[in-house]
Amino acid sequence: ALCSGFGHSAPHPGGAVTATDMGAERTNGVERTNGDDKEYYCMDFGRLPDTLYKPGIPYEQWRKHLMTAGKEGFKAGSLRAIAPIRFGELLERLIIYPLYMIMNAAPFMMPPLLYSTSGLRGCLYFLLGLFGVHGLCKATNPMKNRESASFICTERHIQKYNSIKWVWPKSLEAANSPGPKIFCTIPHGLAPVGIVAYPGWARVFGERGFRPTAAPMVLKLPVIGYFLKSIGYIDAASSAIKKAVSKDEHVLIILDGINGMFQKSADEELGYVQERKGIVKIALTTGTPLVPVFGFGHSNLWKIYADRWGILERISLRLGVSVTPFCGRPFGLLPFGPPYRTPIVMAFGEPIVVPKVAEPTKEQIDDYHKQLMDGFVATFEKHKTAYGWEHKHLKLI
Repeated sequence: ALCSGFGHSAPHPGGAVTATDMGAERTNGVERTNGDDKEYYCMDFGRLPDTLYKPGIPYEQWRKHLMTAGKEGFKAGSLRAIAPIRFGELLERLIIYPLYMIMNAAPFMMPPLLYSTSGLRGCLYFLLGLFGVHGLCKATNPMKNRESASFICTERHIQKYNSIKWVWPKSLEAANSPGPKIFCTIPHGLAPVGIVAYPGWARVFGERGFRPTAAPMVLKLPVIGYFLKSIGYIDAASSAIKKAVSKDEHVLIILDGINGMFQKSADEELGYVQERKGIVKIALTTGTPLVPVFGFGHSNLWKIYADRWGILERISLRLGVSVTPFCGRPFGLLPFGPPYRTPIVMAFGEPIVVPKVAEPTKEQIDDYHKQLMDGFVATFEKHKTAYGWEHKHLKLI
C-alpha cells in the first residue's frame, strides 16, 4: 500500500503533477516538451521506480523518467508535488530520522549528562559502547564500497519522504558541460537533505566520482563518521577539494555551512555567503567550474531555536558542529523529531566557467564571487514560482 504520509507542511494544492501543470506532453506518465524546446530538466527521485534505483542500471534508463520545460521554466506550483511512500518506508523515516539526529548530538550531550547522573563509570560505559559500535562497523564494513553505499535504503526513503527533485538547465547536461565541477549549495538549514540523492551526483552531470564535503569534526564522530566516509564524504578543506577535482571528481559543498543553520526569516530566504570567497579561489587555481545550487525547502524542515544574541552560533563555530536546539513532528513540538514532509527541490544554476590561474588576484576572486552570488539569485528567481514561493526573495548576507 502507498501513502503520502501525514503532517507535511505544504502540499501541492492540486495533488499529483499533471501535463497541464508542467506545460508539456505526457508520454507514459512522464511530462516532456518537444524537440529543441528542452531548456530545463527535472528528475523526481521520489517517483523514480525502485527497480531502476540500484547499482548497474544505466543512466539512460533514468532519463526516460525526466520531466522537461522550455525557456519559461516549470509551471507555478508544479514542483511541490508530494511523492507516494510505502507505510514501512514512512515508519522507518519517522524512527531513524530522530535516531540519526541523536547520534550526531550524543558524543557531546551524553558524557556530561551521564557524568552528572551516574558519575565517571556511566560516562565511560557510554563511550566504550559508542566506540565499540564504531569499531564493529569498521571491522565488518556493512557499507561495502562507495557505489553501494550511495544507494543505501535510508537515503532512498528520504528521497520519497521529502519528495526530492533536482532541476537543472540544458547547459549542465553532460554533453554541454564536461569535466568535474564544484557544486555550491545553499541554504544549509538544519540538514541539507536535498543532497542525499547521492547516485545522482555520479550520473546526472557525467559519469564520474563525487565527493560531498562536511565539517571535519562531523567526519570524526563515531559511527556517523564511518557512514559518511563510506559514501565518499571529505573534509570541507582546500587540500581535500583540490585533490578530488584533480582526480576528475565532482565536489559538493554546502557554502553557508554552520552559519547557515542560524539564518532564518519568515519573508526571505537567507544565504550566509557574501564572505565565502575561498571556494572561488580553489575554483580558479584548479580551473574548475562553479555551479550555484539552491535547495528549496531546506529552511522549512524543522523548527530551529536560535538565540537572538548569537551565543549558540558562536559556540557551534568554535566546536565545528551545530549545537542549536530544534524540534520536528508532530507540529514542531518533539525535540529531535522527524522533519515535516516538506518537498525539497535542488535547483541548479548555470555553470560559471573560470580560467585556471596559479595565483588569482583579489579582483579575479571578487569578480567570479559576484558571478556566483548573481547565480544564486538568478536560480532562485527562475524556479521560486514553480515551487510556490513567488512571494519570497533571496537575500545574501
